[in-house]
Amino acid sequence: MTSAKVVGLLCLLFFVAMSSSHSLLQAEGSQAEKNIVMHKDGCYHNIERNLGDQLPKTHSRCCQTVAGTDVMCICNTFTEADKAKIALSKWVNVAQACGNPLAQGTNCAGYRVPMSTN
Repeated sequence: MTSAKVVGLLCLLFFVAMSSSHSLLQAEGSQAEKNIVMHKDGCYHNIERNLGDQLPKTHSRCCQTVAGTDVMCICNTFTEADKAKIALSKWVNVAQACGNPLAQGTNCAGYRVPMSTN
């Protein structure tokens, strides 16, 4: 009976460790994707706070990155320093223009994605 409990406990620990490492890998992936988004060759010129509203071309590196990522996960990695440099409303517009929109009403790093007026 005791060995069955030990085996059960080891299985439980294994699954907890695996789920934790998946979350860590996802967070690291989101950070790497955010770094591309924040780079001048990524989406930075589209989301920079002091520039006009420019949407990226669908074939751009920006859209290629945004289209294949978890945009909400990127929202969760934006720091206060990032938010001082970018306009989150522009990030939301870029995600939509690249075909990977955030859901209406979603909270992205403190910015509430507006509800559609249609």
